[in-house]
Amino acid sequence: MTDLRIEPKKLVATAERLERRIQERFEGSGLGRVCGELVKRASQAEQACQQIREPHWRLRALSGTIVAVIVLIALGAAWVAIENASTAASPFDWRDIPTVGESVANEVLLLAAAIWFFVTLERKRKRERVIGAMNQLRTLAHLIDIHQLAKHPEMIGVTDRDTASSPKRELDPFEMGRYLDYCSEMLALTGKVAALYGEAFEDPEANEAVNDLEEICIGLSRKIWQKIILLEARTGRRVAILPRSDA
Repeated sequence: MTDLRIEPKKLVATAERLERRIQERFEGSGLGRVCGELVKRASQAEQACQQIREPHWRLRALSGTIVAVIVLIALGAAWVAIENASTAASPFDWRDIPTVGESVANEVLLLAAAIWFFVTLERKRKRERVIGAMNQLRTLAHLIDIHQLAKHPEMIGVTDRDTASSPKRELDPFEMGRYLDYCSEMLALTGKVAALYGEAFEDPEANEAVNDLEEICIGLSRKIWQKIILLEARTGRRVAILPRSDA
């Protein structure tokens, strides 16, 4: 069975095409600029995921060197302690065993913690990079959501109840359907960009951040589709799913 993976280049191409569609339909709109940011994030994800998959040899060499130095220092200190104990003028007192044992245990624990820190340093760096990318994508998802907040299908054609602060309603039912559909597509692509990081790096904490981002995108998209369904019920025709030539 072939290894199924999301193709980063195809994902970037899809995002670029969506940006062109938005700019052609709603030229100069804020949604188009946000989609441009999505294209940027998708392009960055392609390169970042490739780097995450590859081993960081310099960091591994540095960590290995530091661990080796720590071990050598510990062995040297132990050797010196043994030599001093063997040449001490006073005989060994067995009553000192608990105190000495506690001291040795503490030093061993500190040594193990230091070694563990440097051994897992590369993984921590990669995890931080994935979680940082998820935070950026989360912000992008909320920006997309902000653009659809003022789009209310039930208010189409209703102007006599507007206040001075009411948002301008310049979209007809067809245009609103396209606008909401574009928002839904952008959220779907945002989730796919997050999935790229999940494929590139298998780590429980990183995967949890990826899953959380995907859940956010699904939840926000669900709200949009509720509006689309309401719009279709109001107009009596499908407004979101259209032939590709009329996208």
